[in-house]
Amino acid sequence: MLNNIKSFGFNVIPENRQKTAEVAVNTVESAISGLWEPILGYLKENENVFSGEVLVEIDKIHNQTMRLGMTLNQDTPKTTINYES
Repeated sequence: MLNNIKSFGFNVIPENRQKTAEVAVNTVESAISGLWEPILGYLKENENVFSGEVLVEIDKIHNQTMRLGMTLNQDTPKTTINYES
C-alpha cells in the first residue's frame, strides 16, 4: 500500500501540453513587453530630441534673436561704463 503513494503534482499530466506551452510563452512575452513598452514609447515620442532636430530649432531661434537684437540696437547709442570714477 505504501508503494502506491505519489506526491501531488508529479502525477498530474496536462491534457494539452502544446496549449500549456503557448500560454507560458505568451505570458513571458507579455511580461517582457510590458517592461519595455513604456521606454520604447517614450523614445518614439521624443525621437526628435535624440535625432538632433530640437537642437537645430534652438539654434535657429537663437540666431534669429541675435539678429533681431543687433538690428534693434543699431540706432541706439552705446553706453560704456567708466570704472575710474
